[in-house]
Amino acid sequence: MWGIISTAFLGIYCLMSIYIGRRGWTAFGKSVSPVLRRIYWVVLGLTVFAFPIAEMGEDLLPAAGGVWLNIWGGYSMIAVVYIFMFLLLIDFFRLTDKFIGCIPGKIKENERTPVILGVAVLAVVTAILAYGTWNARNPVVTKYDLKLDKQAGSLSELKIAMVSDIHYGTIIDAQRLESMVSIINELKPDLILFAGDIIEGAPTEAEARKLVALFKQMDARYGKAAVPGNHDRALRNDNKVVAYFEEAGITILRDSYIKPGDSFYVIGRDDPGHGSRSRIELGEIMNGVDPSYPIILLDHQPIDLEAAQENAVDLQLSGHTHRGQVFPSQLITGKIFELDWGLLKRDDYHLVVSSGYGTWGPPLRIGNHPEVVYIKINFR
Repeated sequence: MWGIISTAFLGIYCLMSIYIGRRGWTAFGKSVSPVLRRIYWVVLGLTVFAFPIAEMGEDLLPAAGGVWLNIWGGYSMIAVVYIFMFLLLIDFFRLTDKFIGCIPGKIKENERTPVILGVAVLAVVTAILAYGTWNARNPVVTKYDLKLDKQAGSLSELKIAMVSDIHYGTIIDAQRLESMVSIINELKPDLILFAGDIIEGAPTEAEARKLVALFKQMDARYGKAAVPGNHDRALRNDNKVVAYFEEAGITILRDSYIKPGDSFYVIGRDDPGHGSRSRIELGEIMNGVDPSYPIILLDHQPIDLEAAQENAVDLQLSGHTHRGQVFPSQLITGKIFELDWGLLKRDDYHLVVSSGYGTWGPPLRIGNHPEVVYIKINFR
């Protein structure tokens, strides 16, 4: 399935690249000097071919080289998409002008107009990529106030800090997570939860210990818990990494649950990945759970909502979607998932989906923000 999607995207990418090349050459390529023509084709080639080269060459280079090649390819791919979109917009106005004459004659007849438009498109796309890079490194706190019609022992309220999709690795390193630790500690939560995709790939022992050292700096009255996401291979296959998490006081929940303070339940579901794994049904996991207590469900992907409702889950916390990460991808995630970001309330069931803290692929966020989710729950 993923092979089909990748092939289809590469085909579309090829068509976009051809369109950009032809439009650029038609607009001003023939009118410039031979030197500028060569520069045009070199710049176009570096921009267009970076992404497929990165896809094919990532595994042929040492780890660090492969990562930076992938970043270069990711930025170039996003640049091609945005250049294509702006050129389509320009051509839309050109086509409209043929029918209603909406473009002033001075602009149409000016020989420098194509060059000016080309430079403007490149400048705007560069500015967007620069903003997306800055935005990805400046997280926000997204707050929700919820009321649950259940009693939680002697608790009248519960403050939760939730983070998803950190993607800790070469790009999102320990230094990038120091702000996350500071934000969570300033919130002073009663419970800290991680909704999957914590680690990207297989970390070295040194990198794993750096992450653990950061997690140790966060403290909460009712502890810390996490579920694995589809990228968390280490949390499934590396017992040493799991032991490091436990050393940091983080309980890994894989189709299991805990009852902090004997006041509420936190249930964690294993992630189905790309459909290659089956997981235990929620009703089976909840054998022994008293539904009269508040039930919080950690599920990396915002799926199986009906099962959560049927099993008296009060609050489901998910991530995975990144809210598309780069506009206009949220138009796709919004179609795939019933909720790709924010809060959904359905009777006594609540779903909160985070856009995530880190990034996957190019370290860009355009059209959304990295976030730490803060939820204040008031009980009956």
